[in-house]
Amino acid sequence: MSELDIDRILSYGGKNADEVEVFMLDYTDISLEQREMAVSSVFEHAGKSIYIRVVKDNRIGISGTSDATRWKDCFDVAMSSAKLSEPVPGWTGFPAKSMLPDGRDPFDPKISVMPDLAAEYLERMNAGAAKHPEARVVTGGVSLSTGTAVIANSNGVHYTRQISGISLGMDAICENSTGYDYDSSPFLDRINPEKIGEETTFWATASRNGADVETKKYDVVFSEHVVASLILDLFIEAVNGKNVLSGKSVFAGKLGEDVMHPSVSISDVPMDPAGSAWKRFDSEGTVTSDLSIVQNGVLSAFMYDVKTASQAKTVSTGHAHRAGNGATYIHPHCLRIEAPVSDVMDKPCLFVREVIGAHTANSLTGEFSVEVANAFFAESGKFVRPVKKAMISGNVFDILRSGVNISSETKTFEGAVVPKMRIDSMQVIG
Repeated sequence: MSELDIDRILSYGGKNADEVEVFMLDYTDISLEQREMAVSSVFEHAGKSIYIRVVKDNRIGISGTSDATRWKDCFDVAMSSAKLSEPVPGWTGFPAKSMLPDGRDPFDPKISVMPDLAAEYLERMNAGAAKHPEARVVTGGVSLSTGTAVIANSNGVHYTRQISGISLGMDAICENSTGYDYDSSPFLDRINPEKIGEETTFWATASRNGADVETKKYDVVFSEHVVASLILDLFIEAVNGKNVLSGKSVFAGKLGEDVMHPSVSISDVPMDPAGSAWKRFDSEGTVTSDLSIVQNGVLSAFMYDVKTASQAKTVSTGHAHRAGNGATYIHPHCLRIEAPVSDVMDKPCLFVREVIGAHTANSLTGEFSVEVANAFFAESGKFVRPVKKAMISGNVFDILRSGVNISSETKTFEGAVVPKMRIDSMQVIG
């Protein structure tokens, strides 16, 4: 779809709706998957998705199409959708055009959506896995993508963002133990396929012959994976403006109150150089900026898109993202947690690389009970012996209120730059 076509939609829509928005995604991607060291499938996709969102009498409707010639039909369906929706109380409108902050898009011209490049990175990952030959690689995969996203509306917004991505993953087995690793980035030079392969087979081999665990409290160190999937995921749910409005957040009504230890701060930094998002504007066209969510233990902000901000009688914080159906959802761009930094592995601990069942944690209360995977007793930064089977239980928000120590080294995930975290006296069930 050309710029002229987008202008035509906005012009046509302005005659029928109070506001119109066009979100367009033009993409190309390829995925290679292997089973038992042989490529088992190759998937290539290319296409264009167009989503039209309209507002009529404070009612929002949305529709999407992959056929640009049918944009009028798409608009009509969006209008019909608006008629069936509930009015948004306090609707303040789509964002207006604004000066964008300096910065670049998360786009790497070295990422080409070609089978040869994907095959090269798959081969390099397998070479890394071969460093622990006792393990058997079960599956592996490489995905490459490039694209362009455009957001435009009848209030003057018309922004374009180039995007690229590479993601790798592998899992392996050794006797009765398993291991896996993965990574993704918009930039080719941030990916180390040999390390991913080596880590995968290391965890599988090192986790064999695990020891039984006595049920009691231990000092525990969470890997970056566990901090992301358990600690930060529940925190994100708690500061999501939609959950706050519906009373599904433990933090509802607590702005300005102490909710964590005074040594803990959490902020979202959209253009953090170490992050993977690099968002100067969100998927609705709201200009982004750094957001301090918890400052020295005090809750200072929630995350909003335009709709939830209108309902909360505030302004969007620029945290709208797009789901596969074109609807918006709220998510951070690059969370950063600040807490006392130390060598979290220096003193004896139970190191937990993965947990099984993080999705079962109670997002409202913060309570969790999960099984550990690839866990080890460690001393002086070295793994002493693997753990056979154990569960850990606790409360995410109590952990953050009690205070934690974090590592200086971090791992970048989608939406966060994450350290390891040491938690004193956590209940472990053998």
